Amino acid sequence: MIAAGFTFRKIRTVQTLGEKLKRARKRKSVDLIEAELETKVRANYLEALENEDFDLLPNDIYVKGFLTTYAQYLNLDSDKILNLYQQQKSKGEVEESETFTIGKVDRRKALVVTPKLVIICLGVIFCLSACVYIAFQVISFASVPKLVISSPSEDMVVEEEMVKVSGVTDVGVDILVNSETVSVNLSGNFEQEVKLQNGLNTIAISAKNKAKKEASQVFIVERKTKTAEK
Repeated sequence: MIAAGFTFRKIRTVQTLGEKLKRARKRKSVDLIEAELETKVRANYLEALENEDFDLLPNDIYVKGFLTTYAQYLNLDSDKILNLYQQQKSKGEVEESETFTIGKVDRRKALVVTPKLVIICLGVIFCLSACVYIAFQVISFASVPKLVISSPSEDMVVEEEMVKVSGVTDVGVDILVNSETVSVNLSGNFEQEVKLQNGLNTIAISAKNKAKKEASQVFIVERKTKTAEK
């Protein structure tokens, strides 16, 4: 029973951006896929706008274009829609900043560095370093060694009696040049002089690691002796 002199009045609540867009779309009786086909705006962006998931949207320049197109398609005032978007986004950024600041202060108060914590951190770092080292050693052990030759070159022709063989490989790898062992320095570089005979010479270079994995290259070097000038 309503008392004399009193009437009920429906209180209108302010709709958010997402609510306005979603209700307008339902009034138009279209789904997001149909809206995408008409507006050329991807359905996942339209859905993000309706759900107010602004983090899933691209740069503001594109978002404002999406909103303008979508609002016009839904027969909404695009200027009001853009203003509402800007208000909600600005409010969300302020709230997020305040939450981050409060959380940051709380974490600083809660974090207490103790000797036990230091020992745990050092133990974790040591374990991670050991795992990385072991993994590196296993990969190096099981893979074919690197072999990059800088000299000689393919089909090289020389007049000198000696030719320099040089290159780089992995540290700890055995290098053989024509079955002769060549020393490798701590950087993986190696160098060796090879004596040539007149005519064609074959230079075989191989690199073998402890797992017996081998890489090899073969070069043909031709030695032409100088002819006496007439």
